[in-house]
Amino acid sequence: MLSGVSSDQRSRLFREVNDRIYDLLEAGDSDLPGEFLCECGHDCGGRVVLLPRAFAALRDSGGLVRSPDCDEPLLVSALG
Repeated sequence: MLSGVSSDQRSRLFREVNDRIYDLLEAGDSDLPGEFLCECGHDCGGRVVLLPRAFAALRDSGGLVRSPDCDEPLLVSALG
């Protein structure tokens, strides 16, 4: 999907995309779920459906979005 991009860069990019998805959901109907990208740092292509409040709670706890279907080891451990 993103050849030539390091796993750290990929994870940061996907976190930024997910943050924008959250912003759009919050600006609209915050009771609608959004589809967020797996932030494992690999090129797994996993998606996670979350309500905005669940995404916010995950971010508040310092967590990363992680697809339950992702079999890849987590390459990043904290938001940065």
